Amino acid sequence: MKWYAGGIAEAVAASKTKGAIFVIYIEGKDEKSQHISTLLELPDVESMLGGDNFVAIKVEADSVPHQQFSALYKQTPVPSIYFIGKNGSPLKIVTEASDSGTLITQLDDVLVKSGINTSNSAVSQSFIDTEQSSSAKPDNVVCENGVCTIKKDTQPSAPSTSTEGEGSAPTTEEKIEKAKQLLEAKRLEKEKEEKETERLKEIERRKVGQEVQKMKKWQEDQELKQLMEEREKEKKQEREARERVLAQIAQDKADRAARFQPVASSTPTLKEQEATPGPSVNRSDPRTAVLQFKLPDGSTKTQDFPSTDKLQSVLNYLKSELKLPLNKFTLSTTFPRRQFAEKDYNDTLTDLNLTPNAVILVLPINNGTVSTNTGQGAFLGFGSPSTAGGDGSAPSTSGGYSGGSRANSVIHIRSKYDLDNRLKAAGTKLVVIDFFATWCGPCKMIAPELDRMAKEFSNVLFLKVDVDQNGDISREYSVKQEPPSPPKKLSDPTTVKKQGNIRRLGDLKKDDDDNNTWNGNSTQQM
Repeated sequence: MKWYAGGIAEAVAASKTKGAIFVIYIEGKDEKSQHISTLLELPDVESMLGGDNFVAIKVEADSVPHQQFSALYKQTPVPSIYFIGKNGSPLKIVTEASDSGTLITQLDDVLVKSGINTSNSAVSQSFIDTEQSSSAKPDNVVCENGVCTIKKDTQPSAPSTSTEGEGSAPTTEEKIEKAKQLLEAKRLEKEKEEKETERLKEIERRKVGQEVQKMKKWQEDQELKQLMEEREKEKKQEREARERVLAQIAQDKADRAARFQPVASSTPTLKEQEATPGPSVNRSDPRTAVLQFKLPDGSTKTQDFPSTDKLQSVLNYLKSELKLPLNKFTLSTTFPRRQFAEKDYNDTLTDLNLTPNAVILVLPINNGTVSTNTGQGAFLGFGSPSTAGGDGSAPSTSGGYSGGSRANSVIHIRSKYDLDNRLKAAGTKLVVIDFFATWCGPCKMIAPELDRMAKEFSNVLFLKVDVDQNGDISREYSVKQEPPSPPKKLSDPTTVKKQGNIRRLGDLKKDDDDNNTWNGNSTQQM
């Protein structure tokens, strides 16, 4: 295809000079553009676009000429072929063509809309040539000022011969009349074609108007959609910001509560060992049981088990993997309080309500060490190692617990000497020590639970130590005493009242106006 070599302005000027249609092809880099470019290179299409009726130019998408053209004709699709008439309005916009025949049909349609019809012009020219050749004037016909006359023949002819000539050939008047009829028919046909062209132009104009309205509506819908998306985004950001603020407020409250509450002591054992904290578990998969084991030495261990496993598999895991220095031990839970027996070993973890997660205490029967901490109240539990076997029972102590029918209870320790004697008398028994204080709020909630556990476990010695009265015991077991400090009184008589973000100052000192004297001229004398 031979395209116009100059710019858009030069091509427009050339089309106006020639009276031709200005054609601009916007070429992209996609597959559709390549297909249309291939059709434009075909000989039959090239012969039409390269003729005198068109001035064609090609520009690339997103180039400077394309941007200049887009400034005049908004939203130019890619690829597209614009056919622009003499008045500057698009006659047709071609965005796709399946084959060359379709494209040629569209070119013919453009020629009809522009008032150029090559086929009708050729027919009219051929008809005129035929009429001129057939209606050649004889030698004896002379035409002057639009009037034709027949000269008299100088040579005499036979009457029979002239009669035969007049009957066989039409006269000049008949030929003129026939030519007038043909011209009238051509005129009527041309008027009909012009009316049809006007009708097609009106249809095209209405179609373009409808397309413009659709495009405007689409733009409005897109703008509305974009506004809604921006609004949703702003709402989401506001929600996230509010959640962050609420989370920060909750964190600040927790930090404040942790600062003003007594700090729970770290749990010591007879043999100082560092406890290994277990990972925090926040899973709730019903198919998996996450069990956290609290071992006698105070450490924890977390392990996942299928919820269909039996409790016997948990015992096997403890014996094989953890390698506890215990001959015998039992498993129990705190909330709800339950101690598992041999009859429970064949039950699944789901049946025992150990899913999706649970905390299991590993308590020794004959020997070992166990330690737990709960909030501000501190517990210590221990027993001295022993090689003696048996059913796990131990000799009873004086007032510490009952080995027979006597009910077990919590014993209050009065001194360090009393504590040492009771620990010696406990022997291999498990001993639980509760460090409490009168100002400790959680200790008051722990006390009833401790009494209930003492009644349930008759072979365990439960002791209570008041940290305020037994400071030497607290220091030995590294239990800190942090009673809440009383509020400080302001020495300054000025008070501060807070109402929201507004603070008001008030002076509580007595005014000395009564000590002043007043003069007669309403002045005050100190």
